[in-house]
Amino acid sequence: MSIEPTALSAVQAAELIAQGQLSAEDLTRACLARIDEREPVVQAWTFLDQEYALKQARAADQARREGKPLGPLHGVPVAIKDI
Repeated sequence: MSIEPTALSAVQAAELIAQGQLSAEDLTRACLARIDEREPVVQAWTFLDQEYALKQARAADQARREGKPLGPLHGVPVAIKDI
């Protein structure tokens, strides 16, 4: 099965991450690529630390592999809108 990570809902992505069918790092990389693609038009970001996002995604994947307790959206990247 081919998965297009950016087409998934947050719940779908979290389920696939919990099942080990999708890594948080792959999801984060796909989201960052989509941001890079659309940002020139959308201009939604004033600050985005891509390296930190990837570091957190790798840590989320490690926690899952180690069998640590996972939250309901574990490994799903989240952005906060500052208004």
